[in-house]
Amino acid sequence: DSNGPAPGSVSKPKRRSDFTIGTSGGFGFGRASGYPNKIDQIDNSAYESSTKMGLGSGGLVWLGVAFNDYLTFGLGGGQYKLTGNDRTASAGMFAFHVDAYPLFNVDKNLQDLAVFGNVGTGPLKITGGPNEAEGGLMSYVEGGVAYERLRFWGFGFGPSASFIHMWSQSATMTGALVGVRLAFYSGP
Repeated sequence: DSNGPAPGSVSKPKRRSDFTIGTSGGFGFGRASGYPNKIDQIDNSAYESSTKMGLGSGGLVWLGVAFNDYLTFGLGGGQYKLTGNDRTASAGMFAFHVDAYPLFNVDKNLQDLAVFGNVGTGPLKITGGPNEAEGGLMSYVEGGVAYERLRFWGFGFGPSASFIHMWSQSATMTGALVGVRLAFYSGP
């Protein structure tokens, strides 16, 4: 039947299913600012430390499950670092990772176009200035796109781009990553 599977039937995965492990990383840019994590120094401009616009790098590794060709879920960890204004901001992340492939049935060339999101937490420190800033355990969100166009066996490889934001009472970091992504799917 050229109209797809019958209502109520389950189609067999074509590109991804079962166990998945992946990594993404690349070059970054953005800004981080914060204060020492001491109640009397937070929001006091005399103690603020900022990278201003900085350059850096980052990445994430995750493991999880590919439920079908359209959706994967995993747990991961990573890092993000920015350097600017004679300061270095270093962040670590623990994340819930979700990939969606919403255009899978639209066109064969779009089967590997992913929209992804990461949510979680992690620490941030800004060093190098007169005052060291510390964000404590910060909230973390990231959203982006990836295109796993190159395929070999169970591996997908291609470009990725994302936007990152971390925040707490004593610090914030906003940036972007442009790089590559490699993912392995044990099925189909």
